[in-house]
Amino acid sequence: MKPLHLVFLISIFINPQIRAQSVSPIEKEVIHLINQKDFFKAKELTENSNLNIAPIYQEYFNAILDNAFNRPQSSNNRIEQLLKKNFNLPDSLALKLLKVKMDNSIKCDAYREAKETIHTLLNRYGKLLSSEDENDLRNSLKIWSALENQPRQEVTIPETNQIKMEIDKAGLKNLRIGAGGDSIHFIFDTGANLSTVTKSTAQKFKMKILAGDIEVGSITGKKTKAHIAICPQFTFGTIKVTNAIFLVLDDDALNFPQLGYQINGILGFPVINALHEIEITEEGFFIVPKEETVNRFPSNMALDELTPIIHIDGKNYSFDTGADQSMLYPNYYEENRDTINKLYKPVKIRMGGAGGIKELDGFIISKTFQIQGKQVSLAHLQLIKEDTVNHQGIYGNIGQDFIKKFSKMTLNFHQMFILFN
Repeated sequence: MKPLHLVFLISIFINPQIRAQSVSPIEKEVIHLINQKDFFKAKELTENSNLNIAPIYQEYFNAILDNAFNRPQSSNNRIEQLLKKNFNLPDSLALKLLKVKMDNSIKCDAYREAKETIHTLLNRYGKLLSSEDENDLRNSLKIWSALENQPRQEVTIPETNQIKMEIDKAGLKNLRIGAGGDSIHFIFDTGANLSTVTKSTAQKFKMKILAGDIEVGSITGKKTKAHIAICPQFTFGTIKVTNAIFLVLDDDALNFPQLGYQINGILGFPVINALHEIEITEEGFFIVPKEETVNRFPSNMALDELTPIIHIDGKNYSFDTGADQSMLYPNYYEENRDTINKLYKPVKIRMGGAGGIKELDGFIISKTFQIQGKQVSLAHLQLIKEDTVNHQGIYGNIGQDFIKKFSKMTLNFHQMFILFN
């Protein structure tokens, strides 16, 4: 689902008798940063003790930022207190908190709680929703209603795992996943909100396909039908995953005849997040360590719902290990329009996803990134001028061409960092 713009009223009530002060400039600035998904700068401001942020706003910001930095239970605890106390919050604030609560519940595998929160959003705050937001919520309601009586996902990691990955026809790294007496290569994809399989893979893995269908969006902006399934158990290395959620698509939806390429399965965010830390080496090894890495750099990863965001050069990019090439979005173009128009000629950019392949207007440019004291130069970086999905506040997507510049990458979903060596 796409985050709502936060409509903030001039004042709130701490209780029926005491009126709070007007929203201060610093509070407005934090609100703006959160709307732009710049959680890093918002966190920096809210942690500055010299800034006079009203206690209720501070707690509200903390709830949002706990969610963004993958502390879902802490965020939900704060939200429960904010909603329970006699604060008489404006509907716009309560709606925002409930959307965050829904996301927290999903991350905690609390499917029934996610469903009930969506019901509250639709029934109590439907008048504040755009038709697109309402449709997204109703689509999500189908998912969590189907899952409300299903057991939670569990992941067992008995020891450090070092698994050799294989490169597929599209140049993407795959893990061999075993289940139901069979094994199949899955793409490792941080950009996938949910793990995904084709119908034929679901059958081989003896997955339990649940009633009802949902709509799934793709990077092309097109939507396709899918079902929800539970995989009783699958393994990779000595890691065992039980009761994992999967989207199930028709085989054709993940087939790219132009490339002679068929995707059978994608390992997405819920499983990756549950591993806590992973390392991928230049030699193609996928490592899940028993002990976490010590990081000396500031946290540079946040979450926009189920999508990882990496902070580079003061800008925010989605982080997608399932993309063979990085890409820049219209936000980057708008900030650098004159330079780009002067130096580069317009081209057509081909984008592929579950909805097929689409061509968009754009450019092929060169850019150098600075990260953790290192330079990363990409000579053939795609830039699109138009949005097919909501990329508000996000300047691009970091993919495998960036990652391959390093000998090792570490993702830690506990300390929230992406480390490149």
